[in-house]
Amino acid sequence: MLNSPRFRGTPYPPPDHSLKSGQEVSPIRGRSAWEAFQAGADPTGVSEQVLTSWRRSRWSGVDPASIEVPVVDVDTDSDFVRLASPVLLRAADLLTGGPACLALADPRGNVLWRWVSERSIGQALDEARMQEGASFGEERVGTNGIGTALECRTLAEVVGADHYVEAFHGWACVAAPVTHPITRRVMGAVNVTCFVPDANHFLRAMTSSLADGVASRLTESATAHERAMLDAFVLGQRRSTAPVLVVSERMMIADDVAGAWGLDHRAVWELARAADPGTDLVLKSGLRGRAHPLGEVAGVLLTLHPDAQTPAPSRSDVPGLSPLEAAEAEVIAGVLGECGGNKSAVAARLGISRATLYQKLRRYRIGLPGAAPFA
Repeated sequence: MLNSPRFRGTPYPPPDHSLKSGQEVSPIRGRSAWEAFQAGADPTGVSEQVLTSWRRSRWSGVDPASIEVPVVDVDTDSDFVRLASPVLLRAADLLTGGPACLALADPRGNVLWRWVSERSIGQALDEARMQEGASFGEERVGTNGIGTALECRTLAEVVGADHYVEAFHGWACVAAPVTHPITRRVMGAVNVTCFVPDANHFLRAMTSSLADGVASRLTESATAHERAMLDAFVLGQRRSTAPVLVVSERMMIADDVAGAWGLDHRAVWELARAADPGTDLVLKSGLRGRAHPLGEVAGVLLTLHPDAQTPAPSRSDVPGLSPLEAAEAEVIAGVLGECGGNKSAVAARLGISRATLYQKLRRYRIGLPGAAPFA
């Protein structure tokens, strides 16, 4: 099936024949847009998803001309891998018509599992460092299937020069995030990769189907405790306008606002388990939670509210900024630190889009390469 009509561009050399200085290659759709963007011009003929990802990649300081893919320690025998890999392997028979790769990644974009249809593509992927433990988070290696799908929380199609880093222009990658049906947390991503000349419409449909299949497996494996916790969470949302989360010894489910605080599951449970009904708990600097023990399950529902006893941060004098801008910069820097640099969490907590957050980080020079720490 991979040899059916191509859907993006003209043939392009595989990664081991990527662009070298002075090398002439056949034009590929998207290459002119990529070159225009790198030259600082407005590109045309590129999707909004890819263009926005390019901007994030640039703001993150990714070098489009040279990249070294980080490799980290990962749990290759996690529950996610054990449940998801059989789903992908059942689809492997559909990829026997050409070189292709199936992969699973964790929520940070680290590759947990990989299958290849042919040795040749396996060797090429090894050279590109697309292997177990490789970290393909967008902030580290720029626009790519896995990283962009996890960043956008939707299916991402990254083909040829859609990749921010030039060395990846020989690849076609389609990835989709997998959301746990109970906790609603992103568990990771499924990814299908092939060489650009082999890409076709089938990749999008297959990747989406794989993500749905993995989610179904997660649903089937859900325990009675997990289902009871989900019911309590949904009921809590209906009864309160405040952000809510439910926590037990085994799991924690939080809505988007509560989740953006980056609360530690174990720490929250230790506080909540011994709390009397209606007790206000200090969960984090600036955040309290009112405890509501669950009678039908060993867990606690928490409704969140600001900690009025936490003093407002003092305003710093920042050269070139108005007092209002300086105050905003101090708040953003503080939240960035509290969220451990997780920009998605910062954006959610501040109630702004990730693109707007990046604009403010650039304006105030917070956390940019070569910028002095903001204090």
